[in-house]
Amino acid sequence: MKHSKLLIPAVLALLMSACAPAKDVINPYNENFKCRATDDEGKCIDTPTAYREARYPQVAEGESGPAEDEQQAIQDNRYQILAALLQEPKKPLLQPPKVLRVLLLPYRGESDELFMTRYVYLKIEDAKWILTDLDEK
Repeated sequence: MKHSKLLIPAVLALLMSACAPAKDVINPYNENFKCRATDDEGKCIDTPTAYREARYPQVAEGESGPAEDEQQAIQDNRYQILAALLQEPKKPLLQPPKVLRVLLLPYRGESDELFMTRYVYLKIEDAKWILTDLDEK
């Protein structure tokens, strides 16, 4: 009896969907987008073009990004920053200790005392220096 209650709606849905194409059953909404924006409301463009215009507002229409000279200057600046980082001496870093927080739930002690909920912190690993020239063993 249980299965027949579920079977009837499933069969009805299958029969009704047979009358319409499969794409209309999956997505019944109209996908024909037509932009109706006027000049003072903005413009109708696709997402990549909108991103490009937002990222590079000075670029004239028809171009795809910043000018070649500007791109080269940006790339040169990145290389200079990277070269400066590679020439710097190594700076040692202190890795913080690893601490474990344990929750103790309320319990009764040996002399019938009550210990309430609290946290206990345990140091699992000590702090250690990293990025050094020391040979740690």
